[in-house]
Amino acid sequence: MSDFLKFKNDLNKTKVTPELLGEVMVMYAGLPPEERIFEARAKRVIELLYNRGHGTNCGLLAMAITIRLMALDVILRDHEVQGWTLPGDGPDVTYVHSYLLKVAAEAPLQEGPNSQPIFDSTDFRRRVLRIAGTRGQA
Repeated sequence: MSDFLKFKNDLNKTKVTPELLGEVMVMYAGLPPEERIFEARAKRVIELLYNRGHGTNCGLLAMAITIRLMALDVILRDHEVQGWTLPGDGPDVTYVHSYLLKVAAEAPLQEGPNSQPIFDSTDFRRRVLRIAGTRGQA
């Protein structure tokens, strides 16, 4: 992900819906183990977007989805966010609250250690709690 900084601004400007993030997560969970590598998953995201009518120029959107899900995977290791998740019914499957997807679709991406994409954990938690507070749920 060493090229992440080159694309960070474009990725942060690219509109991604929480529903689309969720759909891609479900798709990932259904992939056979040999297709759970970055390249295979990225290809599947492009195919999904193309089939949804995003056209042949959907590369940036596919990249934004893929990178946001990578950053979400990192933030899910934060013990303060884990209360918004449930263990899945298979290996490497975690169910996440829709608020996490909403925040993952909107929060600014940053560069973490080893140039990996991350979300600022404090900002991410605040955003989740703000959504929960306005909807009267926590």
